[in-house]
Amino acid sequence: MLDPSPYLTLWSLHTPLPLKTEGHAHVWRVMDAKGQAAALKLFQPGKGGSERAAEQWDRAFGASGLIARLRAAHADALLFDWVGGTPLGDLSRNGHDDRATSELACLTAHLLRVAPEQAQGFVALPDYTRALRRFAGDSRLRALEHVAMMRAKALIEVLLSSTERVQPMHGDLHHDNVIGTPGHWTVIDPKAVCGDPHYEPANAFRNPKGAKDETLSVARFARMAEAYAHETGLDRQRLLDWAAVKCALSICWTLAAPTAQPPRLDLIRLPRLLGLSQSAPLSSAR
Repeated sequence: MLDPSPYLTLWSLHTPLPLKTEGHAHVWRVMDAKGQAAALKLFQPGKGGSERAAEQWDRAFGASGLIARLRAAHADALLFDWVGGTPLGDLSRNGHDDRATSELACLTAHLLRVAPEQAQGFVALPDYTRALRRFAGDSRLRALEHVAMMRAKALIEVLLSSTERVQPMHGDLHHDNVIGTPGHWTVIDPKAVCGDPHYEPANAFRNPKGAKDETLSVARFARMAEAYAHETGLDRQRLLDWAAVKCALSICWTLAAPTAQPPRLDLIRLPRLLGLSQSAPLSSAR
């Protein structure tokens, strides 16, 4: 695990409690000199990509009251205000998935409404999705899985070429990146992406972790698209198309590790999401 000691000294922090270890970053709950909690995020050298654009994210959305504020940034470290409460994903995991969808759809709509027209430092969606756009196959995939991936690759080009509006977004706005209580949610862990706003809810369709039955349900995909379309005014079909693309993109990211096992749940979700798509005929996936 990465050593937080240099940043504890730099920012007068103490009592680090490890919270999350990911391939690119580690997160601790820490206490500051005033006895207030904060979240310390350290990136592996050279890792983190657009997540490092936290200062730009804070400038763009900080005044909204919807996000965890950035306290400090230095080198490979970010220090955020601590957000109390539980993940929105707990609602889904505890049997209240439709309520979770409603809460997240409302929050997504609010975040999209307050987004500035432009923001520096956000990664462009065509670049963020490069792994899928360059996908050429993988020997770990079965034949039908390969067909689905190539169909998603064709679909993303349709979506990018038909984008009418581009704006700054969170880029990973799913259930477990929202913390708090009903009516008082706070967004954490932005990816700082700029592009088609229909992409913003995309990762929610395959989340939260631990709610397997819900996240594989075609009926749930349809209900989510209706809920998001109602709250945001976005196009229902385009929301579903981007959800399929995001699922395929996540598969690409997993397969980027040569020794990784194919993500079977995503490989089940992908054809189900594509089955709701109207934009990428099978003939384009050859």
